[in-house]
Amino acid sequence: MSSPLTGQRSRSELIAELYERHAAGLFAYCHDQLGESTSAGDAVVAVFTGVPTAEPPARAVLYSLARREIYRRDVSYALPSVDSVADPATALIERVFRDIRPHQREVLLLSAVCRLSTSEIAVVLDVAADTAEELTYGAQRRFVQTLETATAAARSAPYVAAAVAEIYDAIGVAPVADILARLPWRRPAAAVRERVLSSLLLEDPGAATGSLKLSAKKLWPTTPTWPLPLSNPDQATDTVLVQTDPAKAPLPRRKAKHEAMTEPMPKMRGSILNALGDGRPRRRRAIPPAPTAAVTAPAPAPASPPAPAPAPTPAPSEADATFDAFRPAEPDPAPSAGISAAPPVMPAVTAAKPAPAEPAAPVQPESEPAAAVEPKAPEQAAKPEGRPKKRKKAKTRDRHYDWVWELVGFLICLAIALIVFFSVPTIVTP
Repeated sequence: MSSPLTGQRSRSELIAELYERHAAGLFAYCHDQLGESTSAGDAVVAVFTGVPTAEPPARAVLYSLARREIYRRDVSYALPSVDSVADPATALIERVFRDIRPHQREVLLLSAVCRLSTSEIAVVLDVAADTAEELTYGAQRRFVQTLETATAAARSAPYVAAAVAEIYDAIGVAPVADILARLPWRRPAAAVRERVLSSLLLEDPGAATGSLKLSAKKLWPTTPTWPLPLSNPDQATDTVLVQTDPAKAPLPRRKAKHEAMTEPMPKMRGSILNALGDGRPRRRRAIPPAPTAAVTAPAPAPASPPAPAPAPTPAPSEADATFDAFRPAEPDPAPSAGISAAPPVMPAVTAAKPAPAEPAAPVQPESEPAAAVEPKAPEQAAKPEGRPKKRKKAKTRDRHYDWVWELVGFLICLAIALIVFFSVPTIVTP
């Protein structure tokens, strides 16, 4: 069915017409080259569905597409299709046709069975026209020679039926096209045509395929429109009626573990940070004792009663010996018993008695009287025992005595040279 405005046929009509004209020859060509009906049908479907333009292509173009599809598929060996007992002459022709070379068999099939011209064979094989003519002539000559030899061997059998002998005589004088026409060439099945037409976007299925009906599966439960119609519309407001339920309070439930709030992290003091940084506790350095003597005060203050002695610190147990990052690295050392809580009483130093002065010449002091006598500084408190500091290893310096060996070698060479120098005249002139 052509378009009433443009007068051009649809693509489906074009493919249907091409299939009716060339499907038999294309299927015979594909089946002979592939050796299997299924692969040949797939190749024919690919050829007709891959027609490039809307214009009817030439016959040579279709065979070129078929040859390309053949080279994309695997080739299988086909068994003989003719029974040699029922029809010995046709079986002989089939055996001779399969025994020639593959490229000669292809050219012979295109020229004698598909009835392609020399120029069309050149297009299919992608060669020059004269080359296609030489290939066609060589294939026909090779087939005729092989068939004559096989016919002569078959006629020399001890018993040949009269009807078979007449066929052998006719084969010797008949053209190649008539001889190959006796072979049972395969024809495409009806399913191949249905596959070709169903793979196209048919504009008018009745005009193109006649009684062909496509099986269309319903994919959507509603009409293919957008937006989708309302399921239960109200004629008055054009809205969907939704049944509302009374709001209910949510049931109490236990908080999940991931919904629980996190507890605040405890504050860490400096000693804890130091312990966390080093990874193990350190001992605090001992506090050096305060000096016992001090400068004299103008008036000594009355001594206050001594403070009660602190309670003894209990010995740490094994359970407390474990490292805890949130406790100080080492407890503060208890104050010594000798040091009281009250400030120490500074002893007052009285002025020294003046020496007896002579009445004639009073002695004036050379220097001002010392307000206080500073006692000797206490010995430096012993340093707390801790980890010994690692001493840096001094780099050992490599001492080389190469110059000594060089000097010794030079002296040895000099001695050898002097010995040779003074001994040569003695050796030459005894």
